[in-house]
Amino acid sequence: MLLPLQSARQALFDKISALPPVRKSLWLASGGVSAEDIRSSVSLPPLDVSAMDGYAVRTEDMSAIPRRLKRVGGTSAGDAPGEPLRSGECRRIFTGAPLPPGADAVVMQEDTEIDPNHPGEILFRESVRPWDHVRFRGEDITPGALIVPRGIRLHAQHLAVLAACGYDNVPIHDQPRVALLANGSELRLPGDTLDPGQIHESNRVMLNALIRGVGGVSIPLDIVPDDLERIQAALLAGLEESDVVVTLGGASVGDADLVKKAVEGLGGSVDLWKIAIRPGKPFFIGSVRKKLVLGLPGNPVSAFVTAILLVLPALRQLQGLMDCDPPELPGELAGPMSNPGDRDHYARVVRDSNGSVRSAGAQASHRLASLAVANGLVCIPAGEQWAAGKAVMVIMIQGE
Repeated sequence: MLLPLQSARQALFDKISALPPVRKSLWLASGGVSAEDIRSSVSLPPLDVSAMDGYAVRTEDMSAIPRRLKRVGGTSAGDAPGEPLRSGECRRIFTGAPLPPGADAVVMQEDTEIDPNHPGEILFRESVRPWDHVRFRGEDITPGALIVPRGIRLHAQHLAVLAACGYDNVPIHDQPRVALLANGSELRLPGDTLDPGQIHESNRVMLNALIRGVGGVSIPLDIVPDDLERIQAALLAGLEESDVVVTLGGASVGDADLVKKAVEGLGGSVDLWKIAIRPGKPFFIGSVRKKLVLGLPGNPVSAFVTAILLVLPALRQLQGLMDCDPPELPGELAGPMSNPGDRDHYARVVRDSNGSVRSAGAQASHRLASLAVANGLVCIPAGEQWAAGKAVMVIMIQGE
């Protein structure tokens, strides 16, 4: 019996707990997933500061314009606030500098003049209201404010706020290590000369790119022929080095499809097999020695689709991400699409910047050319026919 995709996903997620957290320098944490809620222990700005280059004033001195005030010193970013500002005085101030006690506004430099006939005084030609051009203490971030929630992927903006709040490291979930085992006597390395009947193996390099795109680390194992003992030996090697083993090929029902037998022969289990999707039906979820083994089909498009729908969400969950689903964008069909089959079809499509969606080409599971131009997948339910103009959701496949 074929299992619906959502049931397979739930069965997979039920087997996964996030990897233990590690502390990483902010310089090395980009792309990691936060392992806990992080709160600020400081105020940003730490004091009332100037938002402009100009002059700090007391607005009670600015009731009549034009107005001359005595200049008393200057304050730059990083300086202490200095002595209180008295009536009839102004102080030169620069962006980010703390407001002196007694001052309650900043007049922009452009609205002032220096009169050589009145040395030591500044002429103000524009009025100012209380607290004009002042950034208040804590107006951005207050102590105790949540600055990075648990379970998000850290990008430049998150690292910036952490650094600004004084953090030099952050707890993130460790990167999942994924061993890639390609199985098939017909497979040869790219660059090798092919004999009749042989093909270049492409699935591992494809999976490597997908895994790295979601923050994982791939460990390519040697290509293994259709031999039960050698498959088992490769599985054991992969289990030693990784958190998850992903097998590529050997998961269907042919005489040479030995991967499930290899898993069971090592004392493991195959808990789920065959998903009600096209392409990608011969996918299995298993385990050996308490480690996850995911069996992907050998056809490259089938391997790609099951990786997008099942493997990458599993890797996101291993990293503690709160949202493990692949990213989706809305679109509108540029032409008709249909699925006469009895399984949901994840069709390769091209979504342009305006949201127009068209088929990427031939949809057979061995056709790499259409995969190469696709940037998304659209799920067409079994037996459905869609007309041009239909609104659809596109699963984007360009990484994150």
